[in-house]
Amino acid sequence: MSQIYVAEITVYDPAISGTRVLRYCTGTGYTTGGADSPAHTFYEPRIEQPANMQRSLATGAASRGASRVGFGELVMVNIDGGLDGLVDYGFDGRPITIKLGTVRPWQAPVWTTVLQGTMARADFSWSQLSISLRDRQAELDTPLQTTTYAGSNALPNGLEGVASDIKGREKPRLYGNGYNLEPVCVNTARLVYQISDLALQSVSAVYDRGAALTAGTAYTSQADMEANAPSVGQYRAWLAGGMLRLGSSPAGQITCDAVHGASSANRTAAQIAKQIMLDAGIASGDINASDVAALDAATSAEVGYWLSGNTTAKQCLDLVLGSVGAWWGVDRLGQFRMARLEAPSGTPVATLTPVEILKIDRITGDSAAPIWQVTLSYQPYAITQSSDLAASVTAARRAELAQAYRKVIAADSSIKTIHPLAETLEVATNLSSAAAAQAEADRLLALYKVRRDTLSVRVALDADLAGALDLGAVVSVQVPRYGYDGERLMRVTSIRTDLRNGLLDLTLWG
Repeated sequence: MSQIYVAEITVYDPAISGTRVLRYCTGTGYTTGGADSPAHTFYEPRIEQPANMQRSLATGAASRGASRVGFGELVMVNIDGGLDGLVDYGFDGRPITIKLGTVRPWQAPVWTTVLQGTMARADFSWSQLSISLRDRQAELDTPLQTTTYAGSNALPNGLEGVASDIKGREKPRLYGNGYNLEPVCVNTARLVYQISDLALQSVSAVYDRGAALTAGTAYTSQADMEANAPSVGQYRAWLAGGMLRLGSSPAGQITCDAVHGASSANRTAAQIAKQIMLDAGIASGDINASDVAALDAATSAEVGYWLSGNTTAKQCLDLVLGSVGAWWGVDRLGQFRMARLEAPSGTPVATLTPVEILKIDRITGDSAAPIWQVTLSYQPYAITQSSDLAASVTAARRAELAQAYRKVIAADSSIKTIHPLAETLEVATNLSSAAAAQAEADRLLALYKVRRDTLSVRVALDADLAGALDLGAVVSVQVPRYGYDGERLMRVTSIRTDLRNGLLDLTLWG
């Protein structure tokens, strides 16, 4: 039995004004069989260094948001100049697939995809062609909202502002629940304000200098809103346009509370994260549907995020998924994944014993001591107000408006009996309710107040392990150390694939 790596590289060929697939391998060359796809196709023996990859998620206080991904290079031998003809080809932004094949005599190879990504560039030296790979997370490191106001109003008509006020400003956007938002005045003559460029489910409150205005009947259309002003002291919302209109000039700053999403099931972290990815241009098929369903099953807590400036999709995902202790990233197959970090449980995907393990060390994690208290912030106010409030605003409401977040606490002081240096954890979230915030604080305390081990483990790379292991997967470690004689379930938090040397370096937590 032997192993072989093959690379399938999609490039743009100017000679045909289109793309073609280039195929290379390690070893002495490989030709597919008649039943393979593609059949009877030769893979040229050029690969010197299959591209390495490292993906990791953090634990402890940072166990949320984007996973970290690092790619190496696919290095191919070109000392004979045989690849020089590719110098005019387009590599950047196009897909690459690397597979590991287990070859047995008289049997068709068994293939495992170890990397499916995109290329950044191709560098030609005298003896090598090096292809740098691109992390798909980079696709989300761009502004999520790029639509701006045209400044084209011919007052009193228009909903785009004028050249001297909001022209060129990004339009606001609300996902889920929003509190004390500052809507944009898009028509100064008719006192029309925009909360979101997405349709809203409701505008639950509007305030002038912190004092609540009276809600009038919602508008049925843009024409209805433009033709009919609210009564003095009232507001009326046009939900389909994400807008509201005032019945009289405001005395000061206008703020509001609003909701996007048809039901609470549409306002979960999983559903909002999925929508953000879709709005950022990620294809639906590239978002792992099972992950979305699993995260919804784990928590139905409502969250929210309001964009009012140049915010990237990545930043939005970090906050939305981080609110429920979830991470997100891209797996070896190029799919976008999301999951909440939980204590390892269930049936492990692999068992690691001294037979498989080449090296193992217990390392210090994020904290040398357990957590005894969690302070969790929730329900963020888009803006705070501590001055220029109406006289009718109560002292309690004034104190509330001055705070960016509400807070809950979960604590177990008994932890300090064993661990006098036990630490506290502070987490800011976009959760909407006190009940959901308390539940998450309690969950985090239960997760981190007990002993958690972090292991650095090296194993030999084979197709079975490459196919089974991914971030968040649970493995069983059985070694005669650290009390692991029976088994200890651990969660994979980092994977470094060394294809050249046939190694997997794992970080395990649990």
